[in-house]
Amino acid sequence: MKYATLLASTLIIIAVLIPGSNLPDVGMGGFDKLVHIGMFTVWAVAIRYDFNSDRFPFVLAFLAGLTFSVFTEVLQLMVEGRSFDVYDMAADAVGLLLGLMVSGMVLKVVNRLK
Repeated sequence: MKYATLLASTLIIIAVLIPGSNLPDVGMGGFDKLVHIGMFTVWAVAIRYDFNSDRFPFVLAFLAGLTFSVFTEVLQLMVEGRSFDVYDMAADAVGLLLGLMVSGMVLKVVNRLK
């Protein structure tokens, strides 16, 4: 069963559904973008973990991640104090690229620990 992607996706959806008034004020500009990069880096590693093969479709995984990013931004339109942000999607894209780049190394470590 493929659970890593499901878990990562569920946690991202929960995070974007938190009302803006319940989010901590970290007082650090750009912290939100770092969170987006981190979430989508984990998502990309999870999808590589779940669907890894000799011919892993990196482009398809990246496009699926971008689609999921748009979906999460649209979801935020329905949440008090949250908004659609193109810069969040740009941070998500950076996270996807980073995750896909490091996923091979991460999988080697995970497989050694099994």
